[in-house]
Amino acid sequence: MPRYKKLMIQRGVMQKAVAEKVHKTDPRVDTSLMSKFVNGVCLPTPHTLATICKTLACDPLDIYDRDEITLAPPPTIKIEGLDAKMSPAELAAAINHDVRLFMANANNPAPTAEAAKKRERRRVKGLYNLTVEIPRDVAERVFAPEALRKLGYLSKSDFVRQAVAALDARLSAIEAKEKADSAGTPNGNK
Repeated sequence: MPRYKKLMIQRGVMQKAVAEKVHKTDPRVDTSLMSKFVNGVCLPTPHTLATICKTLACDPLDIYDRDEITLAPPPTIKIEGLDAKMSPAELAAAINHDVRLFMANANNPAPTAEAAKKRERRRVKGLYNLTVEIPRDVAERVFAPEALRKLGYLSKSDFVRQAVAALDARLSAIEAKEKADSAGTPNGNK
């Protein structure tokens, strides 16, 4: 039986908080599914388990017994530099190093094909992707389609493009003035 409840009590973390944190990396995980993990009804995916472990600051074996999470034959792991003459401590250190690398990769999964296509399109077209957080009430009021039309914009993207173009023009004017001012003085010094 998983030991989620014990760990959550020790860490002072509520099940809902863990579910919310996991939901950010895997939208399929909600409080209901998290409850199923906690009560041993089903197992999380390796990526979800890695996120849960990161949230609870623990290892998978702190939650599950090895036989609970071993669904397939264990993979053959080749550890570089492994020597039959190693002491148990040296062997444990080598294995722990490889496990840490595995967990780091589990926390940073490969990007989806769709995300990779978007990044490549931006790279090829020389585009910059901007994400900004603003108060929801203001955004919903200002970025409503009818409000944008009243303000003279076709869309949120149109607004951002025009705002950036205006900033670029202002910066160019400031730089031109600075250049002219420095050219009008001897040696560019004031």
